[in-house]
This record gives sequence, structure tokens and C-alpha cells, in this order.
Amino acid sequence: MNVILVRMCLSLLAGFFLGLERQIHRQPAGLKTHILICIGSTLLMIVSLLLSGGMHFFSTATPVLEAGMATGNLWGDPGRLAAQVVSGIGFLGGGAILRQGFNVKGLTTAATIWVSAAIGLAIGLGAFYAAGITLACALFTLVLLERIERKIFPPKHIKTLFMVFKEENFNQKHLENELFRLKISIDNIDMSKTFTSDIIRCSMQVHIPEHTSFNDLASAIKRAGTLVKMELTVNENPS
Repeated sequence: MNVILVRMCLSLLAGFFLGLERQIHRQPAGLKTHILICIGSTLLMIVSLLLSGGMHFFSTATPVLEAGMATGNLWGDPGRLAAQVVSGIGFLGGGAILRQGFNVKGLTTAATIWVSAAIGLAIGLGAFYAAGITLACALFTLVLLERIERKIFPPKHIKTLFMVFKEENFNQKHLENELFRLKISIDNIDMSKTFTSDIIRCSMQVHIPEHTSFNDLASAIKRAGTLVKMELTVNENPS
């Protein structure tokens, strides 16, 4: 029982540290989610060992591999139940991935969920050294590496600019020149028009300097044609 208690407590701590970092960044999968994933993975690994004879329920020792696993005298494969965690956790991680305009968000959180499950399985198996190294590497990547990345690659003010024009006097080249005059760079352009209307819809992913005001931007866009509607959406998370 002491073996199980130690492994569950270690799993709770690992899930706490990973979830705390995601909670600070206000991600959908935060503290509680990562703790539950980690301890759930550890429990499934322990159950796999118990069913296969790799661990004895009343054992008080704390070896990395139990006697059954060391001698190879197992009743079954301890990896069969635990293997389902690897495939099943993908559905949970997929729920954290969101698409906003041209950007895809939540990939880091989905990867953290996957790593949390892997650490939980390692702790349940008793591979504490491997789990500890993985946890340290994950925290280094999420905390320290992000700060280094921001210094080397400072975040750009990426926004999605959505505009609706009347077709009669719309000039795309004039629109691009007006944005260039404001030092706004364009990454992607998506334009659409229906044959039953005289409306042109234009969506752009742009990099806008901090000093650019919304009124100046609107005035510049109006010079490219008859502007019916304009929306500016921030794609990046606030720092």
C-alpha cells in the first residue's frame, strides 16, 4: 500500500506543477485537468501491474520493478491497459486545440496534456528518474524557454482584419498601398464574393504597429472603396 500511496502522491505533484503553469497562462486545461490526467494515468498503470502480477497490492517495498516483472513471471501484459491511455488522451488534447481566424491555438496545452499522461504512466510504473527528468524538461520548456523565445523572437501584434466593401469602386491594390503606408504588413489575404450581391468580403492576417490607432486604420481603408463593415480581431494572447 505504501508503494501505491507514494506513486499517487508523486503523480499529484507532477500534475500540479504542469497544471499550475497552464493555469497561470489561463489556458482551458489548467490545474485540475492536469492533476486528474496525471493521477488517472498513474492509477491505470498501477492497475495494469496489479492485474499482470507485476505488483502486489500489499507490498510495502519500493523497488522500481516488482518481483514478477524482474523474473518475467507475469500473468499478462502490463502495457495493454496503459497503452490505451496514449490513444485515449489524444481526444482530450484535441479538445484544447482551437482555430481562431488564420491561427491555431492550444497546441502547447495539448502537448502538455500528453506529457502529463506520459509522466503519470512512468510514475505508476515506478520509473521515477525518467518521470522526474521529463517533468524538469517540460517545465524548462514551458517557463524558461518561453522567456528566451520572446527575447530572441519578440511577439508581433498579429491581428485579423475583416472588411466588407461594395464592389463598384473597390480597389485591392489601393487597399494594400494604404496599409503599407501605415507600415502594416500583410501575411495572408482571403477574399470572397457571391454572384447574387455586390459585396466583397476581405479577410487579412496583418502585423500592425503599436502606435497605429483604429481611427487612422479605418480612414485609410475607406480610401480603398466604399467600406460597409470593418472588424479587427486580436489573435495573440495578452502578455
